Amino acid sequence: MTYAHRKDIYDADTHMMEHPNWIYDFASKDIKEHLEPIVEGDKEVFERIDKAIANFENRQSSSEALEQAKKDFMTWNHKGWEGLGAFNAEERKLANDLLGFKAHIVFPTSAFDQVLAAKEQKIILGGVEALNKGMATFCSVDKRMHGAAYIPFAYGEDIALKFLKQAIKDGFSVIMIDTIAPEGTKASTHPDFDKVWREIEANDIAITLHVGADNSWDPVPLSFYNNGGTVPPHKEGDAPRDALAYMGISYCAELFLASMIFDGVFNRFPNLRVGVVELGASWIISWMKHLDQSFRAFRRLQDLSQVELLPSEYVQKHIKVTAFPGEDIGWLLNNGAADLMMFASDYPHHEGTDDPIKRFEQTMSDVSEEIKTKFYSENFKTLLGSHI
Repeated sequence: MTYAHRKDIYDADTHMMEHPNWIYDFASKDIKEHLEPIVEGDKEVFERIDKAIANFENRQSSSEALEQAKKDFMTWNHKGWEGLGAFNAEERKLANDLLGFKAHIVFPTSAFDQVLAAKEQKIILGGVEALNKGMATFCSVDKRMHGAAYIPFAYGEDIALKFLKQAIKDGFSVIMIDTIAPEGTKASTHPDFDKVWREIEANDIAITLHVGADNSWDPVPLSFYNNGGTVPPHKEGDAPRDALAYMGISYCAELFLASMIFDGVFNRFPNLRVGVVELGASWIISWMKHLDQSFRAFRRLQDLSQVELLPSEYVQKHIKVTAFPGEDIGWLLNNGAADLMMFASDYPHHEGTDDPIKRFEQTMSDVSEEIKTKFYSENFKTLLGSHI
């Protein structure tokens, strides 16, 4: 019996949990010694990872331990590095069998931060190359896994195009990009990037935005915490540091997507598709209203001739969104987001909880079967296009 309660579930957000030596297996010799340590070398986290590796090795030698792990694989004790198949691809096939989902998008976790923490451009780009190679290798063992290759836009259109073409050559159907251009660089909507968007469209690649890709887990200026208290420490991973940070988690994505509409990228490339992953969903309805109002307010004050549809129509055509377990999915689905929402488990991250399906279903008692099918299946398939 699988965890899935129906046969047509597609999962838009899962992760691999890289161990401390993982990236070095894929990095070239000239950058290995220059990479930063994973999880910033935190000894406490290293101890937890070592324990998880020991538990994995025990499962390999003990059928009793493996059977117990299979029974408990969705519980809190099997989250993070302790997750079944968290860092071992062959064991991940077993976890996928137990989950029972038709397909998964797979994102990196700590190795992504490790790579971007490097001090030199050469090391960062070499690290990204290794990260994508590792992701391709991890996902190659199971056709249900669609790994997300990271495409760095920050270094210009030529470098982004180079990484994109390599990702396509390596069989990726999903890419992950940043939502914020670093200061002093071109916006992703600059016409110079049109050749990148054109290549994405021509190869029917799904674009994803994901929490943490540009520190979007921490969107709040630290001055807000100058309130007589202390700044809450950020835990490892991509979860917000506290309730205030959670309030701004979608902010970067909202601005990026609005720029894609107002700067005409979706108009020039009508087949682009963007998945907004692990950035919440409760904002999507009011944001569409805000987009349309902004367009009406400024269309006579600036050149918005490249916006040929109502902005909210571009949203419905080009964008899909995942929610956190606990958000009121039923209300969203019944009030304008039926064609936007995708199921996501966040396996094996803690944010996905021990039972995301139950938490989603608790809000969906008055949602039709037709709309549920869109949520669990059709919207994901639309995002992946010809690759599913």
